[in-house]
This record gives sequence, C-alpha cells and structure tokens, in this order.
Amino acid sequence: MPSIEWYSERADELAKEVVNAWEVKEEGAKAAVLTDDFKDLFDKACQYRIAKTHADNRRQATEFNKMDALEEQATRQAFAEAYKSYREKKRPAASA
Repeated sequence: MPSIEWYSERADELAKEVVNAWEVKEEGAKAAVLTDDFKDLFDKACQYRIAKTHADNRRQATEFNKMDALEEQATRQAFAEAYKSYREKKRPAASA
C-alpha cells in the first residue's frame, strides 16, 4: 500500500484523474452512481487545485507568502489523505 507521502507527491496528477472521472460520469448522465465517498474526494481535489492555482499565481506575481504556502500544503495533505482512504476502501476484500 503506498504511503501518504506517495499520494502527496502525486497530488497534481491524482487530482486531475479525479476531476476527469467526475466529468466523464457527468457527461455520461451517470451522476446518480457517484458515491458520497467519491463526491468527498472530488471536493477535496477541487479545493487542492484551487489553492495550488492561487499559490502558483501569487508565486508568478512575487506576492507569494507563508499563508499561501500553508494553504496549498494543507489542501494537498487533505486531498492525499482522502485519496488514500478512498483507494483503500476500493481495494478488493480478498487482497486484504
């Protein structure tokens, strides 16, 4: 089982996967099959992506500060934990 650090290091690509999966389900009119766990994961992915975009924009404008860094790190960590938890729930019982 990958560590929380593994998920955190890959937060950008994992968040993109979650958002893409949401969009595919929405387009396919399968919104009813979106579980509460997936909706929570999607919410965390969006929060992380917003905080990261905000921090990246402020870095480019040289207005980046410690609060931006803390918000980005906190949302990255929350998303990584949610993704890890989601994946662990989805593992087949036979492999546990």
